[in-house]
Amino acid sequence: MNFQDLLISYLKERLMYRFPLLFLLICCLSCSGSSDLSTRYSDPVNDQDQGLLLVSNQLPAPDSFQSIQLYRKGNIDNPPIITLNNREKLVLEFDELTSISAQFRITFEHFDQNWNPSNIPEAWYLDGFNELIISGGEKNTLSKPNFFHYKTEFPNNVLKFTTSGNYLLNVYDYSSNTKLFSIPFFVTEQAGEITSRVETLFNSGNNFSASDQLFSVYEYPKEVEFPQFDLAFSFVQNRFWGNAKSTSTFDITTPGKVRYYTPRSNSFPAGFDFIPLDLTDLNINLDKIEDWQPEFTPPRIFLKRDILNFSASPSTSYNTNFGRPDMKRDSRYAETTFRFDSGTLNTKNTELYVAGDFNSWILDSESKLKYNPESNLWTSRFLIKQGTYRYKYFLKNRGSVNTEPVPINDSITKRYQEYQTFVYYLDPEKKYQRLLITSSFNSGN
Repeated sequence: MNFQDLLISYLKERLMYRFPLLFLLICCLSCSGSSDLSTRYSDPVNDQDQGLLLVSNQLPAPDSFQSIQLYRKGNIDNPPIITLNNREKLVLEFDELTSISAQFRITFEHFDQNWNPSNIPEAWYLDGFNELIISGGEKNTLSKPNFFHYKTEFPNNVLKFTTSGNYLLNVYDYSSNTKLFSIPFFVTEQAGEITSRVETLFNSGNNFSASDQLFSVYEYPKEVEFPQFDLAFSFVQNRFWGNAKSTSTFDITTPGKVRYYTPRSNSFPAGFDFIPLDLTDLNINLDKIEDWQPEFTPPRIFLKRDILNFSASPSTSYNTNFGRPDMKRDSRYAETTFRFDSGTLNTKNTELYVAGDFNSWILDSESKLKYNPESNLWTSRFLIKQGTYRYKYFLKNRGSVNTEPVPINDSITKRYQEYQTFVYYLDPEKKYQRLLITSSFNSGN
């Protein structure tokens, strides 16, 4: 390969996801050479639904970034929540699908309860430099597509959070300063005490399904003088931060305490379930994989068909919304095909989607299922790393006034649900929201 070919190959790999127009121009000028993996960079505003996980102002990652993790250090299943003035750390991990190591810059922003920018100076919420640099990365050893794995921890000795609240972590390409993706996390003060409970309302939801009404009692600290004006509350189901429900229904008749809850008209589905996906062993097996084709790059997997009312699991041990990708250097990615048998479900006026831990629960053109008349199945493909994940099917009614995606649950009865509640306090002096406390609880089995 001559120098021109080497230069073209290098430019194609480094620019294909960051500067798509330039990448297309290079492809036109080149008649040979190919990248390790064809990446797709779409406009998130025009192409996707926010889904369950993404919050407002969050930028989803390009397809060349996979297996993104953000969790409290100690266990990958921990939520991305740390306590202010504590030694707890958050861990960020991700893969970049490329054969060339890169360098990234990380910054942080403070937000209110509804993920609107707080518009406060950095000095009010950060001590130190609002920047972390990640470079080097660990290259995979055996399989294609090639990728580098990156990992960092924070806060550290040059960066410390001084204010509680909602935060976004922003990842930039260091050389071009192009923003690549962002992830939400939370810093809490854990001031006061919360007790919560769940009341399941049977036959109250859509199609007579069960729903969960949530109740919490917060014993607030003495600095809160006007709880009816300065406190705000929200609930989150199964760590779907983008689907949080705020509530203005509360009672302050008991001194020092506030009782808040979700109204029946805005409760959570009690039957929300998941389909487990075990890809730790990429071979044909009785549980999930029907066909394995390692001769392709990337290798291909065809999952056994999912059947409505038969595929979901009553409970699952995968509590993180990012799944559990295998972090070993010899782990590989596979192009994974999902196949769904809609059964008696009327799909004439609907669109079907599949989303899960492997794509940040985003509903877009890539997660939209296509009907195969030969197999009578709906299919979609994703590039997924070895590991364990959860996923679910969704539908949209094209002729309906409500265009929100509806999860297809296998059960109309009660299932185990995990909940998180958040209490925010509008600081009377600086006029921004602090996160006083967060607490987790569940609906039981």
